[in-house]
Amino acid sequence: MSQYIECKDVVKIYKTGGIETIALRGLDLVIQEGEFRAIVGPSGSGKTTLLNIIGGMDKPDAGTVIVDGEDITKYNENQLHEYRVKRVGFVFQFFNLIPTLTAVENVELPMILLGKPREERRKRAVELLRRVGLGDKINRKPGELSGGEQQRVAIAVALANDPPLILADEPTGELDTATGRQIALLFKELHREMNKTIIIVTHDLSIAMYAERISRMEDGKIVMTVSPAEMDAYVLAPSRTEEIVAKLEARKREIENEIKRIENEFKSGIISADTFVSKYIELKNILARIEEELKKYTLT
Repeated sequence: MSQYIECKDVVKIYKTGGIETIALRGLDLVIQEGEFRAIVGPSGSGKTTLLNIIGGMDKPDAGTVIVDGEDITKYNENQLHEYRVKRVGFVFQFFNLIPTLTAVENVELPMILLGKPREERRKRAVELLRRVGLGDKINRKPGELSGGEQQRVAIAVALANDPPLILADEPTGELDTATGRQIALLFKELHREMNKTIIIVTHDLSIAMYAERISRMEDGKIVMTVSPAEMDAYVLAPSRTEEIVAKLEARKREIENEIKRIENEFKSGIISADTFVSKYIELKNILARIEEELKKYTLT
């Protein structure tokens, strides 16, 4: 697979009432063409902001976002509109369907924006609804469908213009566990069949496990990317994980106490400034490595 998305040193700052909030802090990310990637992390870590920027719905304050060889941060509004319509399919948590239109009419909407003939768009809409398991409900309105069925319609809408990139923001957030996993499995099947590049943002690790790779965001940065198999080590072996975390945290406390000790020795004149600086830097580096290792065992 070739490189399809590259985010480099991406910064996004929101200003509200004179208060600045840094959503992305020099974020770096690479996703290969045809890859199925999940992005997890705590609330407020910048997951949705990242998805909006990759999808051309928002612009970063600094950095570059290369999609299929083009820096979309340099696009003007007309170029961004064309990019969103032709090259990106969006799936949202709250479905974003038009309640007065039927399922098939909702799926036709993106194709209308491209000026496709009615017969062509109706044929494709029906085919897509059949593929997502709703061939017998094409004339139902959203209010006549379950939450899972509405999300299936939303996925068909995202696929309508056959975009190479699908972005899904908490697509199972409004669904029960069983239905959510059915939707995640559908994404996996569509990825395999259509070879789309798919990025799912989710807070649910069981959903993330359907992806090929899982990236964790923290404080506006990607801090780790692992495979589902590597994730198993953290999720499916909690006792072992707890043991490792306990040892790392104990070692962390030891280093922190050692730092306090040399600080007191320096203040008391027991050690020289040169000795203090040398030991301080060494201990700080050890502490940083321990903290980085701890992150591997705290993915949720």
